[in-house]
Amino acid sequence: WSPDGSTIAVGNKDDLITFIDVRSHRSKAEEQFKFEVNEISWNNDGDLFFLTSGQGSINILSYPDLKLQHTLNAHPANCICIEFDPKGKYFATGSADALVSIWDVAELACIRTLSRLEWPVRTLSFSHDGKMLASASEDLIIDIAEVDSGEKVAEITCEAPTFTVAWHPRRPLLAYACDDRDTYDRNRDAGTVKVFGFPSDNS
Repeated sequence: WSPDGSTIAVGNKDDLITFIDVRSHRSKAEEQFKFEVNEISWNNDGDLFFLTSGQGSINILSYPDLKLQHTLNAHPANCICIEFDPKGKYFATGSADALVSIWDVAELACIRTLSRLEWPVRTLSFSHDGKMLASASEDLIIDIAEVDSGEKVAEITCEAPTFTVAWHPRRPLLAYACDDRDTYDRNRDAGTVKVFGFPSDNS
């Protein structure tokens, strides 16, 4: 979703990004890329469009004209995911090198990296106040870091690889879904979502 809610951007396996107008339900633009595009996101102001790539870079395009503004060499391996903090101060990327990078939005400079995971980072989420960052992978933990220091705030133990993490929009509650299997049928997904919460004095 674009920040103003007017457009949805969708990527396919052929690295074609389609921009869909929510009101008309029609495509208003398409952009074909000649490299592997992984996750996509607008910045919080909606005037820049970010793509993570299989080359480990972050490509930043102007929006809506989609002209390349910057290419950041973010990781030496496939750059998988990207997430902006709700305050618009930072964004984070996760990579196949198992690193999480935290970037200053205004300077487009990496301010710190987190290296507590051992598998490719596939999902990230900032807390509602932008103070905490959750990151997860095939590791059987979810790492929760303090954004300003990079220090570990908490670690959630999981029984299976984590597919996605998402903070509550107003409270220190983290929802997450793992590759859990049904107790009675190991060939079937359990389909569960779990929630981890901090005491209210940490909010």
